[in-house]
Amino acid sequence: MVALMLLICCHTSRVSIFDQVEKLCNKDNGKLWGINLYAPVLGVDSLRNIVSNVSDAPKSYPSDKPVANSTIELDGKRWTTVLWPLSGDEKHQLIVLVHEMFHYHQPELGLWVDKDPNNSHLSNRDARTLLKLEWNALKAAASYDGEQKKTALKDALSFRAGRRHLYPDFAAEENALEVLEGLAEYTGRRIAIPSDKEYLQSLSDLDYLYESDNLTRSFAYLSGPLYGLILDQSAHPWHKEMNSGSDLGSSAMEIYGITLPENLEETVETAKAKYDFDSIDATEEAFQRKLEERNQTLRKLFAPDNVITLECPNLSIQFSPDSMIKMDDGSMVIYGCTAFCDWGSVEGHPLKVTSDWRRIELPRLDTLSFNNDTITTSGWTLIKKNKHLR
Repeated sequence: MVALMLLICCHTSRVSIFDQVEKLCNKDNGKLWGINLYAPVLGVDSLRNIVSNVSDAPKSYPSDKPVANSTIELDGKRWTTVLWPLSGDEKHQLIVLVHEMFHYHQPELGLWVDKDPNNSHLSNRDARTLLKLEWNALKAAASYDGEQKKTALKDALSFRAGRRHLYPDFAAEENALEVLEGLAEYTGRRIAIPSDKEYLQSLSDLDYLYESDNLTRSFAYLSGPLYGLILDQSAHPWHKEMNSGSDLGSSAMEIYGITLPENLEETVETAKAKYDFDSIDATEEAFQRKLEERNQTLRKLFAPDNVITLECPNLSIQFSPDSMIKMDDGSMVIYGCTAFCDWGSVEGHPLKVTSDWRRIELPRLDTLSFNNDTITTSGWTLIKKNKHLR
């Protein structure tokens, strides 16, 4: 009876939310990006049952594929995938669906970034501080008109330039994530929330990023929507000018006719007081103390003599961006994730993925148990689907 009730509940949600997102995509019908963004969706629940917006969808999701808000090729067909049931209120559910449908269409739009950008510099205090000042100045610019808008936008771009002056090797990496995830989040919100005022207000649900311990993979979820809104307010047809190598900041600078000051460092120092610097600085001071403790733990946990290294052909990983820590060498430490590859899967809390996405490192832990093809420790569980794992 419980299972039947769950099925009926899912079916009702499917009809309602999929119909609504289809109406939104049809209403836009290419106004933003030149194509209708509606796409085939697989909603995958915890038992890998599927709810879909198309009639020929598979009934269940393969056990060797990661379940995540993403895109996937299955049985020769490309799909948008979302965790089911969708969380949050109706507006948030629509944002998520359009966000993921945008990912489905990114390759044909020339906006797909075929790499995992490394923004490990956003663990550093000065980079994080300048990023948050940039956000606050962008919020001010989005709410102003005329010269006030241009002044606030110039401040935001100065904070951005100041950060990139300190970390020039990461400018392209920031751009890549803002195109990959930032434009997807912008598109989800823009189509679900056409009013500029309500759109800006909706960004308050991303305020948790100001307190986040990990901005390396999540910062673009706020930067992208802010720049997208400001570019929209210019009435310039900027979408047609975007490509996989675009810089949203440079686009805003050109469209609004802004020239950065020659005395950039002095400008940043003077402007920061207008954008809640004292509060940001206090948060970052506390974060750095926590960061050093965390890094000491990770250095010990993943010391060369304390890891098991696994070769992982065709690796894919199911994880939340907030649970991933990008290391200086491009590797990733991920908490609470599941990794899939040809030989099976491993759940780790945490595990480490090398920068080439070919190997996983697991810490050697005291507790270790074997049950057929399953190896379990206090921090990770490995499940083999063949006998070729060494």
